[in-house]
Amino acid sequence: MKWNELKKIAEANGWYLMKHGKKHDIYVHPTNRDRLIIGRHGSEEVAVGTYMKLLKQMGLKINETNK
Repeated sequence: MKWNELKKIAEANGWYLMKHGKKHDIYVHPTNRDRLIIGRHGSEEVAVGTYMKLLKQMGLKINETNK
């Protein structure tokens, strides 16, 4: 999965951009207190562990990302 695809999944599930950092964007959700730190690395692949951690923070499972 690429960083751009991960951003689209987050936005489709109610997360919105709060702030641009130097190399990362910070996303927040109206009902979830966590913040997502998503890299602005465009078409680079997301490491598997990072991908799984971000999905968990979003409250999703792997099969729910194919909406």
